[in-house]
Amino acid sequence: MSYPFYSRAETRIYLTALFDNGGYTESAPALPDVHFNPEGDDLDWEDLAENVQVALEKAISTLGADGKQAGSEFEASAAPLIHQLLPEHPALADPEFWIWLVVGYGREIIRWRYGETKNLSNFGIGGAGENLFYRLWLRAEIAHAPETDDPYRLARYGDIDFWRSHIFRQSYGDARVFARALLEFQYPASRNGKSRLKIIQIRSLAKHLKRARSNLMFEVMSAARATQFIESEWERLSSESA
Repeated sequence: MSYPFYSRAETRIYLTALFDNGGYTESAPALPDVHFNPEGDDLDWEDLAENVQVALEKAISTLGADGKQAGSEFEASAAPLIHQLLPEHPALADPEFWIWLVVGYGREIIRWRYGETKNLSNFGIGGAGENLFYRLWLRAEIAHAPETDDPYRLARYGDIDFWRSHIFRQSYGDARVFARALLEFQYPASRNGKSRLKIIQIRSLAKHLKRARSNLMFEVMSAARATQFIESEWERLSSESA
């Protein structure tokens, strides 16, 4: 049987009906049919999903603010939680698994995080990378450094705009060693979570790196090479603007 998923098309119909009906009411439509992909080991996915739901709701309960005010703080704390709770499995590479997870167990979390929005992308409908649960997991997956004393240190740093603009939208999920080097550059351990460059500076560097990527394979860089490259490019860029 292996892992469950919701069809994107069927879920779009469900969510559209849900929001057309006024949202989370007693007369809400039935959830889509659960389908199964035979890849990977059989696991108790319902138990795993419930653990994710409980952990994220507990994280929310400690914030004392709504999702629009505390969104960045929530995502910083929630990313390591979801990454720790989910095992390595082919399911995690399937956007429709993430749809099942967030629609089946995260509707109230989405509602808290974004309010009464009807934006289906928060559930992974339209753009798989916008699924809230997937973004949280990917943030921790990219930043995870298991060989260190604090494996999720980098996952807790950076606001939502930094992660969206300079990590996710640059497809650095495919170049994770380089992405970690960029995170270490911007949030070195010696600064205890404070950013090294100002917003305008990191934006400028990110654009510069994007142009450089058209001629270089970031995906095959070692950690040392990525670190040296980012440092040298910033040195060049800052000297040009001096």
